[in-house]
Amino acid sequence: MNCYRIKIVGDFRGTAFRSAAMHAAHQFRIKGFIQYNEDNSLYMEILGKQDDIDRFVQYCRDWFPPASIEDFIVTEKEPETYTGFTIRRSISEEEKLKQNQLWFQKLIHNLRL
Repeated sequence: MNCYRIKIVGDFRGTAFRSAAMHAAHQFRIKGFIQYNEDNSLYMEILGKQDDIDRFVQYCRDWFPPASIEDFIVTEKEPETYTGFTIRRSISEEEKLKQNQLWFQKLIHNLRL
């Protein structure tokens, strides 16, 4: 099994690509996830057999008109375990800060006990 990161930069908001990618991932037996980044790019981590990955990546490339894509970056990564293919909700910097603050507050509280 091979594992890759994919980052797609371009104009694709409102295209329903995440749902289409999830459907294609099931069709090509790909596991992993897709999400929007804060910079409005799309980010995926995918795991599968190389032939299936190649077909999935080609499907993703073909989904958009060439003029709408500024960059399409595929890089290999260490394999991880995924149970399926999911759409992940993006986390804003503000939400990350709140999560970190809550974690830190819990840590301080536990240290006082």
